[in-house]
Amino acid sequence: MGEIANRFLQTIRLQREAFVWMDFNDRATGDALILVAITGLLQFAGFFGGLRSLFNVGAWDLLIRFVLAALVQWLLYSGIAWAIVRYIVQGSGQYATYLRFTGFAYPTTLLTLAIAIAMNSAGLVPFALGFAWFIFIIARGIQYESDLPRERAFVVAVGALAGLLIVDAIFGFSPIV
Repeated sequence: MGEIANRFLQTIRLQREAFVWMDFNDRATGDALILVAITGLLQFAGFFGGLRSLFNVGAWDLLIRFVLAALVQWLLYSGIAWAIVRYIVQGSGQYATYLRFTGFAYPTTLLTLAIAIAMNSAGLVPFALGFAWFIFIIARGIQYESDLPRERAFVVAVGALAGLLIVDAIFGFSPIV
């Protein structure tokens, strides 16, 4: 777990070494999956009264929904970003690498929850502020993996988030039904 934490810290610092490691290390996909699952678990705990809620047997179905929603969103966002790069901006890159850097960026989405709690509101401002660092990390990953200029990488990262929101609105991957 120490290696995952070290690589996560390198990722949030936007260090090139982390993206190179993700590109060449197949194990990073499993590590990314672990980070996404833990993020889903923490999102559940944040929405429903802290870590004590994890021990409430009646809430386990909702916990599973949160974790599965996080995993589906991770897979979708990675796929949308990869498809935009590959088919719209004619860049390069492998889907597996997109999965890795998206998974390592995913825990930063917890900032959305923290900002919403601090501002005592849920809306566009906490969402935008919470996802800002996520977008920076993804743009850096796209820039590394696809050799795109920084501006195009940011457009792809934001476009993939918009695409995820559209797909989420259509299919309702929200964990709370």
